[in-house]
Amino acid sequence: MEIDEYIEEEQESKLKKILVIIGGIILIILIISYLIVSFPVFQILESLSESNIAENQKIDLDDFSIIFTKETYNKLQELYHKNLEVEFVACLQGIKETDYNINQIYTPEIIDQSFNHVSFKPCSQDTLIVLHSHPYRHCIGSEQDIRHLNELKERNENSLIIIMCEENRFTVYN
Repeated sequence: MEIDEYIEEEQESKLKKILVIIGGIILIILIISYLIVSFPVFQILESLSESNIAENQKIDLDDFSIIFTKETYNKLQELYHKNLEVEFVACLQGIKETDYNINQIYTPEIIDQSFNHVSFKPCSQDTLIVLHSHPYRHCIGSEQDIRHLNELKERNENSLIIIMCEENRFTVYN
């Protein structure tokens, strides 16, 4: 009977190992699906692929660049750091030749501001670019942003909207 008991124990041990492995795989699948659903991984990856990093106060794009003076870029960085907990907006002015040369920046009157929303009074007619921030690494424009861009284009075909989602990361909509 000792051999029969040994074979039975070995079969139970193998069965327990198989059940533990299956249980582990199920737990891993549950954890991964929770992370994918609850944490916007795909939105962040899309945002990183669509956006551009500014280097030396310049955002290089395929067709043109946006070039800031040192003062305007420093002011933009200051606005970003002051408003990490809420979205902010800035009106960028300058000259549009082949590139956009930004030499002035100001903030319009803010009507409402929160972590993921900002509403504001319109920028002046001579504004080339309306820039506003989004939460960290969420650089994709919303439907409202695209509607706003279309309204700006009716006044000035050279208008742009820029979404800023990190200190030096921007998505440009034209």
